[in-house]
Amino acid sequence: MSQKIIQKLIKWEMAGVILPILLISLLLHFLADGFLTPFNLDSLALTVAITSIVGLSQLLTLSIGQFNLALGSMGAFTAMLLGALLEKYGVPVLWAILIGVAAGTLLGMIQGLLIVKTGINPFIITLALSSVILGIATAVTRGEAYFQLPETFKLIGKLYIFNIPLLFLIAVFVAIIVFIIMNKTPLGRQILATGANAKAALFSGINTAKIIIIVHSLSGALAGLAGILQVARLGSAQLSIGMDWLLVSFAAPVLGGTLLSGGKVTVFGTLFGAILMAIIINGLVLININSFWFQLFLGVILLAAFEMNRIRLLLLGQKGN
Repeated sequence: MSQKIIQKLIKWEMAGVILPILLISLLLHFLADGFLTPFNLDSLALTVAITSIVGLSQLLTLSIGQFNLALGSMGAFTAMLLGALLEKYGVPVLWAILIGVAAGTLLGMIQGLLIVKTGINPFIITLALSSVILGIATAVTRGEAYFQLPETFKLIGKLYIFNIPLLFLIAVFVAIIVFIIMNKTPLGRQILATGANAKAALFSGINTAKIIIIVHSLSGALAGLAGILQVARLGSAQLSIGMDWLLVSFAAPVLGGTLLSGGKVTVFGTLFGAILMAIIINGLVLININSFWFQLFLGVILLAAFEMNRIRLLLLGQKGN
């Protein structure tokens, strides 16, 4: 019986992320006071809301075997634009949010166009744009933060529905939309085909250049949305938004089962990957890990989680032989 259970766990695609979540949560329950308190669980839910959307933004570009290293800067740019619209120009909240998402989409579209038209490696394009976008935001705002935001907007970060933070519900809704696009639409099939083998996709009639532009546009839109939600959570727009997104943007989808090489994504696995990341970071804070050692412990734990998943895949491959 136990052997059959182990075999099922090995074959379970989500095992590589859900088992570490359960194991680490169990350890923190005994090692860290306050881990399961309502206040801490609320904090975790709010963190997951942002990191899961950031992970989904990266997942979209990973689906075609590319990266978006500029998503943090896109989030910061959108956050500062939103802050200026709300505080300086008095734009209604809904319109400010729509303009912010549109700005993120436009930045992603420009990124996709540069990749397609120049032929420069996407790594270089997105890395350069990360600096350019953040530089523009810094120069225009001169590093100014926006704190006097309307209470109606701040309410987005404070509102609860059935005792669940609205931000978390928004993240789940976004994950459902991305899941439908990637798994239930012709566009999703074309995206995954492009990621699996771009040349074969092109020969089969798929406009791969168009797909690349669409994917980066969607990635930019989600990065912008994450920036907006972070502003709602913090109650202020700051240039520091997005600075720590890069690691989690890769970790969440990859831990959830998305391939770095493209062609395979797991949308809800990314949501669980974001939960795992949030629990790890939260746990390190609760057990009072010195900030000087924080990144070391975070990296070691992530490597262990990746290794567990790699071993699971190796065992699965042996079972299939």
